[in-house]
Amino acid sequence: MSKKNTQQETPEKESKVMTKYDRKMQAYQEQEKKAKAQKQWSNIIGIVIVVLVAALVLSFPIRNYVAVNGAYITVGGEKVTKVEFDYHYAMARTSYIAQYSYYLSMMGMDVSNIDSQMYSTDLTFRDYFEQQAVDNIRSTKAMKAEAQAAGFTYNTDEEYAQSMEELRSSAAENSMSLNKFLKSMFGSYATESRLEKVIREGILTTAYYEQMEDSFEPSDAEIDSYYEENKNDYDVVDYHMTIVEAQLPTAAPDGTPTLDADGNEVAYQPTEEEIAAAMEEAKKTADTAEITILAGGDLYEAQSYSYVNSLLGDWLFDQARVKGDTTVVEDSANHRYLVAGFDQRYRVETPTVDARVIATMSADAQSILTEWQSGPATEESFIELCGRYGENNVEGGLYEGLSTDSMSEEINAWLGDTARQAGDAAAFTEENGSNYVFYYVAPNDPIWKLSIHDLLLSQTMLDYLERISEPITVEDPKGNLNYLKVEAAASEAADQQESTEGQEDAPENSSDASADTTEDSAASTGEDVG
Repeated sequence: MSKKNTQQETPEKESKVMTKYDRKMQAYQEQEKKAKAQKQWSNIIGIVIVVLVAALVLSFPIRNYVAVNGAYITVGGEKVTKVEFDYHYAMARTSYIAQYSYYLSMMGMDVSNIDSQMYSTDLTFRDYFEQQAVDNIRSTKAMKAEAQAAGFTYNTDEEYAQSMEELRSSAAENSMSLNKFLKSMFGSYATESRLEKVIREGILTTAYYEQMEDSFEPSDAEIDSYYEENKNDYDVVDYHMTIVEAQLPTAAPDGTPTLDADGNEVAYQPTEEEIAAAMEEAKKTADTAEITILAGGDLYEAQSYSYVNSLLGDWLFDQARVKGDTTVVEDSANHRYLVAGFDQRYRVETPTVDARVIATMSADAQSILTEWQSGPATEESFIELCGRYGENNVEGGLYEGLSTDSMSEEINAWLGDTARQAGDAAAFTEENGSNYVFYYVAPNDPIWKLSIHDLLLSQTMLDYLERISEPITVEDPKGNLNYLKVEAAASEAADQQESTEGQEDAPENSSDASADTTEDSAASTGEDVG
């Protein structure tokens, strides 16, 4: 089983990212010597020169110094500079917008000015992105500590160079210098030198994260056990169905038109009695249709529980269901009956595939394939062409767990051909102008197994990150993070509410306790109470 990147988005759905290192980072740059030198200079020079020094101080980028060297917040006892925080903020913001921009636009939200808009009742999007940035920083610091404790080492040079090259390319595409591009993406204090430590830290912790993923791989037994407990989420059914609509009257019995308060003619609304009569007739028709539903109903194949009609889901996926079972279900909300006949329930075992893909809109697919075939025609040479022509920004163009029904009919047929062998390659040009060159690597597990594998592994890694991050505290002595203030206010309000509710109960409880005490005292003295 492939361990990573299973069930990736298809090449045509892959969104371009600006750099592959979206986790982690800290920036630090030494400038204290410069500050000390200026201080010594002002002590030595006379009063006339002090005026010049004052002018120098006014022009000195003190805010840059603080951003680069000062603690914006403290995470796990380690200072986080403004540069580092801004980097994580930018990555959280960019990731969210890339994932949800379409839906946000559909809701009428201006994505270009999202920060000041409300994410929830109490938090703006800026607050939310700051919260996500802090969570990522906590995870990064925790992972770094774990890596150090385990003696894990990793040479970040090659990947750092690749990361910077990607950033330079993006800057060039936007007709900007690298530092100007970095500032536009990661904040006004970002420069190549200031971000280096941040990026290298991310490369290191990502490598350790992947090593831990390998160690937490779920076993086949765990996958099978999860499947047995959640079959409805992974099985599909074949069934026949027909819909019998109730023939509701569209006009009053006497034929008179229906008018609204302004005298305009409107659609006739049948009475409850008329609806009941129409449904009764529809039920007779449905009962008749049930007899021949398996031969005459529309066939629905490989339907998952989430896609079948909600009124039929539990019936179709009942473990006791057997081939030939039929049913008639009333759909009162839509004034109709659903007639269904069960064929079979099963698990789709069609394997997925692993393939390397060059996806491009600017180069001809056949020309790329011809270039590859005229060379060594190896997987390594194909990977080299992925780097040169691929616009899908996937390392080595590798897609693991690629479904054989996720693209065009022609591509699906090629990928799903049982005669396909490692090293086979083909070029495709779609009607929309997209060009694809495929290099077949190997078959992979069916989708149901990959889905459970990814789910179990993700949950395990999430639990792991939560466990190692829990001791990592966040301190914000300067009050830079508004979401912490909102959380504190909410917590205080909850405590006050709990205290108020306790006080409301106190008089009655106190009275009872007082009475009990009085009775106990009276009993001990032999006196009557009241």
